[in-house]
Amino acid sequence: MNENLIFGLFLLAPCVCGAGLLLFARQVRRRPGPVPWDSLILGNALTLLCLLSIGFTAGEAYFRFVYDTTDSLDCTRVCHRWAERYWRVNAWQCRDDLQYAFQVQPGKRRVTFLGDSFTTGHGIKHTEDRFGNRIRRAHPEWEIHLLARNGFDTGSEIAGLKEVLARGYQLQDVVLVYCLNDVADMQPEYSQMLAQVAADVARAGWLRRNSYLADFLYCRYRALRDPRLKDYYPFVRDAYRGPLWEQQKQRLKILRDLVRSQGGRLSVVTFPFLHALGPAYPWQFVHDELGQLWRDLNVPHLDLLPVFANLPPTRLTVNRFDAHPNELAHRLAAEEIDRFLSDTVKPVSPASGAN
Repeated sequence: MNENLIFGLFLLAPCVCGAGLLLFARQVRRRPGPVPWDSLILGNALTLLCLLSIGFTAGEAYFRFVYDTTDSLDCTRVCHRWAERYWRVNAWQCRDDLQYAFQVQPGKRRVTFLGDSFTTGHGIKHTEDRFGNRIRRAHPEWEIHLLARNGFDTGSEIAGLKEVLARGYQLQDVVLVYCLNDVADMQPEYSQMLAQVAADVARAGWLRRNSYLADFLYCRYRALRDPRLKDYYPFVRDAYRGPLWEQQKQRLKILRDLVRSQGGRLSVVTFPFLHALGPAYPWQFVHDELGQLWRDLNVPHLDLLPVFANLPPTRLTVNRFDAHPNELAHRLAAEEIDRFLSDTVKPVSPASGAN
């Protein structure tokens, strides 16, 4: 159904309620004597319905035309509309207005960022505000590619890199942009949660499918009621202990070896969970384990936790419902990553005969 027609129906509701209340009031005034109790109840009910319809229509107008942002799981109509407005992909299906070449351009240093929604800039309206684009502007002598997709994890990143290598993509410096939930694909709870969100969207009723306000309120209600949606981080934390952590270490070693086999050099940038920053940041042990792993693998590593540690989460995240880094966080990350790549990670030449 046409969007304008649907909103017209929502606008019609308070008009109908108001007309009904006006007619009822006229009839009551024409009757002699005191107003019967049943008429009082009906009049109050009509008044309440009229106020609710006005409030709903006002809220619908706000979420339909004004509220313009994302949520962490990309599950609301508002977020889907946001993506329609701001999300553009190149021929590689990566969010960028630049087309990527397979071979390194002569005289250029190629830096390939490999990552997930932190790299794509989920919640960032303009790609020029992402850390990757900021570094691209600062270094026109570099060739910056962002091989990133929302929802990518370590398994997806390895598979994606293998795919472009098979098509002839040439490596120099590969920067893995690591988010602490990159282990989640090894845990069935995470896959079940995402499947539940998708199924919930698919079976939405008419009102939720057509109302931005109703959909937003429902998603917030579900997030508060479902502990897996409210806080899925505890089972992510468990992945950094025991057998799952050993599997993850092996996968990261495979990624390093894959890059090296193609004549490239891997380095790593780790983002903290920005929403959890504070004196009692519960993920410090994960940063410590990752730091030790990269030292053992002789892979240059930049941990961004010290960059963000003294800032409140509200200054760094997109909004209270989206824990992705905002424009300020991307700017701070870009500055630190630029120094890291310029001073610590020295450029390498493309491998001879690389495909």
